[in-house]
Amino acid sequence: MPVAYTSPVQLYQQRNLPLNLIALILSYIDDLADIARLTRTSRLLYYMTLPRLYERVILKSYRELRYNDGGRPEGYGGGSPFSMGLNGLVTKNYASYVRSWTLTGEWRESDVDDFSRGRVPDNSMMLNIAVRAAMDRMERLESFSWELNTKPFQTIYQGLISRSTLRSLTLNFPSTRIPRPTVLLPPLPNLREFRALNIDPLCYPDDISLLLLQSKNLEFLTLHWSPRMRDVGEESTNLHAYFGRCMSANYSLKLKGLAMYNLFTRNNIDFETLVEIEGLEQVTFINCNTQESTTVFVDDTWRMMIPKVSPKKLRVMRGDTLDSAQARIMPRLKGLECLYLVNNKRKSSRPASINGFSPALGVPPASPSPDSPLSRENAAVAADYLAAITTNLGSTLRHLLLSDQWHLSKDILTKLARACPNLEQLGVALEEKSPECMRGIMIHLPKLWALRILVRAPRHEIELMESISNDLHETVIGFELSRPEWKNLRWLGLGNMVFRCGGLQEGPSGLDLDGNGGERGDLLRVVRRVEVPMTELPEIWAMDTDALS
Repeated sequence: MPVAYTSPVQLYQQRNLPLNLIALILSYIDDLADIARLTRTSRLLYYMTLPRLYERVILKSYRELRYNDGGRPEGYGGGSPFSMGLNGLVTKNYASYVRSWTLTGEWRESDVDDFSRGRVPDNSMMLNIAVRAAMDRMERLESFSWELNTKPFQTIYQGLISRSTLRSLTLNFPSTRIPRPTVLLPPLPNLREFRALNIDPLCYPDDISLLLLQSKNLEFLTLHWSPRMRDVGEESTNLHAYFGRCMSANYSLKLKGLAMYNLFTRNNIDFETLVEIEGLEQVTFINCNTQESTTVFVDDTWRMMIPKVSPKKLRVMRGDTLDSAQARIMPRLKGLECLYLVNNKRKSSRPASINGFSPALGVPPASPSPDSPLSRENAAVAADYLAAITTNLGSTLRHLLLSDQWHLSKDILTKLARACPNLEQLGVALEEKSPECMRGIMIHLPKLWALRILVRAPRHEIELMESISNDLHETVIGFELSRPEWKNLRWLGLGNMVFRCGGLQEGPSGLDLDGNGGERGDLLRVVRRVEVPMTELPEIWAMDTDALS
């Protein structure tokens, strides 16, 4: 039977579907595989989805050959996927659609000894030439990330100057001490975001001082140093190398966001004149003040600095240091929306102590008891933070991630919940390990949809909890979350476990809400354990890391 007699929709209406409506439908498709299938559906969809397919390109290089299921290497019969992707951008018209371009992975450099002889190896030079050729064809390029284990040369930077649409630039510097050409980065007038990663003064990083001075539209700055200097206590970083031109010109960076990772240097600059503090909206400081014995003399130069100006527009604050000086500044902040105290910190690679003594210093490490002065100081810092939150910041906070060292009682949680009625995401450690503790708190948090219970327990206890089957966890949690207090909760975290919470369904027969026998089971929430990278979870998980965000 013809389709015209069986379809409830008139066919001519499908043919006359407005193009703007088709474009709106296509805008909701974000899976690359689905977009690729649509390009093969019809000529119309091919031309409408092709720009979406190539607007974000990531090329990853591997040092070793990778093999597919058939035992053949990737790129069999041609070049590696990295080189073939680069070839497609250079020789075909796809480059004109690219808005974001990332080069990542490990590039196999040959003839590395040429660097020590004062010459750039041919394959490294050819890589830069090919990348430059592809870049010159990208008329709409807005974001460029160089995350290879080799440096870009002057050829790449010259190509970036000609990209007037460029808004974001990420550079990852190599961590090898092979002599390489050092380039003075040119100014990029339209640049909005700049990220310099893995900076190590002994590994020949490029000079970013001129870019910071003359990129007048720069709004977000991320400086990530190699953690090696802090691990070994090497004071080889000097902030004048990065901000010296700005200081000489009396130029203050007008930033909205500032992030620093692994900074280990003395405070020898006036930070309040270098950056317009009042205009900051986001700040991140990770592994910049560890309070360890090998770094205390350098870190103290920052602690002694008393800021005179407070950010008036600060919305997001993220850090891994619990410091009383910082807690005293927090009451001066107005309008703070997100506060993340990072718990998942990187472990130092400093050599372990032998027989209780540090091999470098010969000083026995401290091992405080639960009632030691260190513990009392930690309690005092926690009190300062909580006082600032409940008295000054609570009314505007939407995301709050506290330290897993602070086990809060029910009374403190109640006071915190009443002070923060707009909380949407909360991460907290509990003193009472029972659902009744949080059940009475939820009535004060009507907007809360993500709750993370932080667990700081011995390894064997965590392994025991995780050894229980997912089905049992999901059933027990589903019965508890079926109560009306939890109706708005969509995400729940218990230690390292994360659960997505859905709607209601009928529970197993023979059990009621309290686990007692009965003829008919009560309703329970649909709960499923989720095992995905933390970066794909809500912010109270994604921001709880010392990695770049």
